[in-house]
Amino acid sequence: MLPFFLVAKTISDAWFQLIYNLFDNAYSQKIQKGSFENEQYRLQYPGIAVYIEHPYYDMVPTMPPASGIPAPTTEEYIEEYFANYLMNADLSENETYTYGSRIQNSMPNGGTQLERVVDIIRNTPLTNQAVIEIATPVDLDLCYGNDGKLDPPCLRLLDFKAIPADEELVLTVSAYFRSWDLWAGFPTNLGGIELLKQFVAYETNLKNGPMYVYSAGAHIYGYQEEIARLRTLRSVKK
Repeated sequence: MLPFFLVAKTISDAWFQLIYNLFDNAYSQKIQKGSFENEQYRLQYPGIAVYIEHPYYDMVPTMPPASGIPAPTTEEYIEEYFANYLMNADLSENETYTYGSRIQNSMPNGGTQLERVVDIIRNTPLTNQAVIEIATPVDLDLCYGNDGKLDPPCLRLLDFKAIPADEELVLTVSAYFRSWDLWAGFPTNLGGIELLKQFVAYETNLKNGPMYVYSAGAHIYGYQEEIARLRTLRSVKK
């Protein structure tokens, strides 16, 4: 099965196109491990590669007026996600990690992983080394969720690059997710990552640019299928 390639203007645009096209490009997978294991199924793309030209506009998917379908996220929730889950290294009780605990991980030579990446870009913007690693090899043994089951990070890495555009350098970010809830997770995750990219762009005095995202496990869950079909005006299964 071929991966699904998508060019989108905004996060909201990318979200809608992915949900709309899912039903023609996905396969059904019984969940054997992970969230809802042995309880739900996924409709999952074999792979996605998405370019988002203006991720800083229109982050929240729009629901038709009077549809009764709640938006999967809000601007306030995206800001809270950025502040508390990406920038905050503190762990709550029973948490073995957050993305923030990895992004803000202390480095052997001082500073945090995020600070190191900012310094690399600031001093040598034409670099391929400004990568924040979210995952580690031991996650397969040690990362337990609050339900007591192994739950290694879905987000694996964030790769920041300064690329030439219109005779200046713009900052981009590439993100890879091993598994990704498209309905609820996609807009919040990318909204928060976009705010992180804006922070890095400000700290490195670069113009903020586009976003590239990839996943070999982008999906919706079975319980989301009906509402996803209603939102995209795809026929509802009988």
